[in-house]
Amino acid sequence: MTDPFLKLTANYIYSNYKDTAENLCIILPNKRGALFLKKHLIEVFSKTMWLPTIISAEDLIAELSELKTLEEIDLMCYLYDSYKIVYGPKAESFESFAKWGQLILQDFNEIDRYLANSEQLYENLKDIKEIENWSLGEEVLSEYQLNYLEFMNSLGAIYKHFSSFLIENKWAYQGLAYKQAVANIKSNIFEDKFHKLIFCGFNALNAAELKLFYRFYEKNKADVLWDVDKYYFDNPNQEAGLFLRANFELFKQRNPLFIQDNFKTKKEIQIVSVPKQIGQAQVVKQVLQKYIDNNIPLDKVAVVLANEKLLWPVLQQLPPAIEHVNITMEYPLKYTSTYGLIDILLQIQLNFDKQTRKQKTLYHKDLLALLRQPLFQNYLTGKGIVIDPILIIHQITQRNLNFISATVLEQLFSQNYSLLSPLIEPMKSTADFCNLLQGLLETLINYFTKHQSTNQSNLELEYLQVILKNLNRLSEILTKYHHFNNIQSFKQLYNQVVGNSSAPFVGEPLKGLQIMGVLETRTLVFDYVILVNVNEGVLPSGKSINSFIPNDLKRVFGLPLYIEKDAIYAYHFYRLLQKAKEVTIIYDSESDSFGKGEKSRFVTQLQLEMPEYNSEIKISESVASFENLPTDLINSIVINKNDETLNSIIKKATSNEIYFGLSPSSLTSFKECSLRFYFRYGVGLKETKEVEEIAEASTFGLILHKSLEVLYGPFINQIIQIKNLEEALLKIEPTVDQSFVSFFDGNEPVGKSLLQKEVIKVYVKKLLKNDIQFITKLSTQNQVLSILKLEEEFSAPLTIKINGEDTTVFIKGKIDRIDSYNNMIRVIDYKSSVKDSDQFVFSDFENLFNDKNYNKQFQLLLYSWLLYKNNFCQANQLMTGIIPFKVFINEPKYLLDSGKKPFVFSDEFLMDFENELKLFVMQIFNHSSSFEQTEDISSCTYCSYNTICNIKTN
Repeated sequence: MTDPFLKLTANYIYSNYKDTAENLCIILPNKRGALFLKKHLIEVFSKTMWLPTIISAEDLIAELSELKTLEEIDLMCYLYDSYKIVYGPKAESFESFAKWGQLILQDFNEIDRYLANSEQLYENLKDIKEIENWSLGEEVLSEYQLNYLEFMNSLGAIYKHFSSFLIENKWAYQGLAYKQAVANIKSNIFEDKFHKLIFCGFNALNAAELKLFYRFYEKNKADVLWDVDKYYFDNPNQEAGLFLRANFELFKQRNPLFIQDNFKTKKEIQIVSVPKQIGQAQVVKQVLQKYIDNNIPLDKVAVVLANEKLLWPVLQQLPPAIEHVNITMEYPLKYTSTYGLIDILLQIQLNFDKQTRKQKTLYHKDLLALLRQPLFQNYLTGKGIVIDPILIIHQITQRNLNFISATVLEQLFSQNYSLLSPLIEPMKSTADFCNLLQGLLETLINYFTKHQSTNQSNLELEYLQVILKNLNRLSEILTKYHHFNNIQSFKQLYNQVVGNSSAPFVGEPLKGLQIMGVLETRTLVFDYVILVNVNEGVLPSGKSINSFIPNDLKRVFGLPLYIEKDAIYAYHFYRLLQKAKEVTIIYDSESDSFGKGEKSRFVTQLQLEMPEYNSEIKISESVASFENLPTDLINSIVINKNDETLNSIIKKATSNEIYFGLSPSSLTSFKECSLRFYFRYGVGLKETKEVEEIAEASTFGLILHKSLEVLYGPFINQIIQIKNLEEALLKIEPTVDQSFVSFFDGNEPVGKSLLQKEVIKVYVKKLLKNDIQFITKLSTQNQVLSILKLEEEFSAPLTIKINGEDTTVFIKGKIDRIDSYNNMIRVIDYKSSVKDSDQFVFSDFENLFNDKNYNKQFQLLLYSWLLYKNNFCQANQLMTGIIPFKVFINEPKYLLDSGKKPFVFSDEFLMDFENELKLFVMQIFNHSSSFEQTEDISSCTYCSYNTICNIKTN
């Protein structure tokens, strides 16, 4: 295996400039390689020496341009000033400008880095846009089209004013610095300070770099050292060599240095597919453990992340034996917990800003997110605030608080409200809000300084300090510029200053395992490479390039397109592999409708072409497997019945107290899935209650029931008159309104809830009008309708055998409505709707107690049995049916016999039903059976426990 590129560079310097090394200036693509180059120089010279000057390309441009490159936020503010001067009174606000201002700056950067004629380019752009909107006078351009044309026509003037302003002040954006460096090349004395400039390891050079480098080169003032492999250089179809072939043609280097044939040597390349980020991190752990077991020095190993989001999962999965880790990539602050906390506080203010009412209310999701945020708990401790977030969350959900007023917040937090109110009340100004955030972070820094006990807390402290530093910078910007005077613009400023920043990691660059991004690998060589998240759309990143300049115009003026971008990443990919002995390439196999899960085309190209180029390169592909995991995940869950598992169910079933006993819903739950019954009634696993912004199906039903109970309540034990119902029709509006707000802690409905409220009013009106028609019909037969009970709960004992002993359990059910006419007792159940599969014709008890399509029939029969057992009426007086509101019908869906006539109850039938009910209930407590999952997967779709069972419902 040949020497690393930087060692070859050190040898070249020793061979050619051994006595004048201190007078050399070595320019590298980035600063990362400088440490490694110094290490190799010390090894090669093997004596005390003055090191040459080693700088990055950016350092060189700064020297040559004599301009200071400003931070992006400063550039954006000055760019906005130029935009306002050009546009005058028609200029948009800064928060609107900020959405597309970055694209303008990005275009300016490219224009100058590639030395394009900006005046000609923007004149061409103006002509193109006018042609696109030209209609031979047939159509008048819309205001939007006219504004767009005016904007596109103004870009050239904005560019001219902005660049002139910056140069006058000795400032620059990156592209302008490159352009000015070229302009200064003849007068700049930088090159005179050195005997020779040596450019090392460059690949894609923009037009400004090409001009600068070539000028030094043709004056024999510079050497250019390339890091190239014949595999992609000699083949004109290989995109990885696109720029190098062009560079060599320009520089006409007779003996190009360091062009090697490393892809002709032996290599092992393993391609591994695995779903999700955590799966990829697990594969990294496996490979590293293999290297540790084989005593491979970890300073020869690099973990290269194509996706920076994988840094944290990979760090968490590193084998314990790894002592030294150097992370050359910085961790984006937007992925930290601190950033998340501030983002919640910003969201609170954004939601305040959307409200037009005078008294602002706090959106419940924002408050819940804040209370659940881990760092917020540390803040509370640091401030000495003692509250129970879980209790407050419980109160919010139980009271169904959607938008929370200051008065309610004071109730929730009591004496602590004054300490917390600055965080959860509308901000007075952006400066005050920024100061508030700074104080928050200072409190957290003090807390973690006192509680530094783990690596996690140390990292959190570092993030806090970096973000506080950024907030201090943000505070300076607020004082200096006046564009950020509302929460929207402040959020944009925060995202630009903090969201685009990152936190550096401390490590020993020359020792231990190296973890880096793809760009950080330039000029570096490792024997063992683990390349992670090599997916299409990640490496390379894709074809989308946001710009105001069309691709055709870019091509004419020599600006880069996605083809050049892909070629850059192709070079980095192959260069990383060219000298490695062993490479593991990992990609995410999780697929979705957008194509995620596809391995990079670089990998496919490698698999197709490399075996023909060199048969000694072994490429294998596999799906990741992990030790101690079964090959098949069995979803079956079985709970054996014994005294322990049945204890709570027996306690519930044998008590006649409120909320105890066996209800129709519990029995149908057991009928459909005995495991679901056990989860709910055996171990008390309840569905997590959330605040309802709109009424859920169950709440919708409760509001409907309550409204009907209020309207029909005055008629209990009375003969209903038509005039009574006509009066009730007039009360629908206030009754439903009151019923609705009673479920939302007195708050008026908003949004979709308004529609739901109107739907309930329609349902109630339909029933009242239908009852008016029914009473009218009865009056022609000299009959009357009486309401007997509304929302009444009935209970009846049932004696069964449990463990061979007679045990009394209680069956309970709340009946929505019981009325009577013609000496018949009607048992009515309200339902939103009935399905086509619901059976209302009684066939036999086997179907009734086993088929879920008979659930509604089972419920009606159970209600009838309860009335019979309570001596409410004679068996032959009973009629039972369901009123479905969604698809309303004139008569209830009555229980029918096999002849499809109203079912006639008898004492004998109800006693038979009771005996069958006993057998059914006894199954719950039968020790010889178990609680198991249903085989009917369709029952699992809306089950609250399907995630526990891990059953696929689609």
